[in-house]
Amino acid sequence: MRQNIQYPKRQLIEAVLLRQPESVVDVTVRLWEQLMPELVSIIGEGGFKPLYARSIRLASAMYPSLAPAIPTLTAQLGVSRFSELRTHLAAMDATQAGELSLALFDIFLGTLASLIGEGLTAHVLQSAWPPETFEAVKKDSPT
Repeated sequence: MRQNIQYPKRQLIEAVLLRQPESVVDVTVRLWEQLMPELVSIIGEGGFKPLYARSIRLASAMYPSLAPAIPTLTAQLGVSRFSELRTHLAAMDATQAGELSLALFDIFLGTLASLIGEGLTAHVLQSAWPPETFEAVKKDSPT
């Protein structure tokens, strides 16, 4: 049984994405691929897709280069999973890709927490992501 450890969502995502900046695209896609099935089991695919699409649209306000890609990033999410996101992030430098990934997760998880609560959101993250995901934050946290 996993230990119920609560970390600020942004701190967690930041630590995971910055651990290997050169792999930010792969890490981002892996995290989404692990998170989606866990959430779909709670809110359904009909709940996940609009939440993801909304996060993309809101992130495009901060990252205008994302706006033209919105239709392809959200249209066939169930079919292509996150291949369009991978393609878009891979076209950016690692710093930009990391910043965009952080913004997407920040928006998505913030909205999710407002809908289902912080506790359930933390539980979903701990269920979706392997324990090593939380190791970088644990090392940086004061004991």
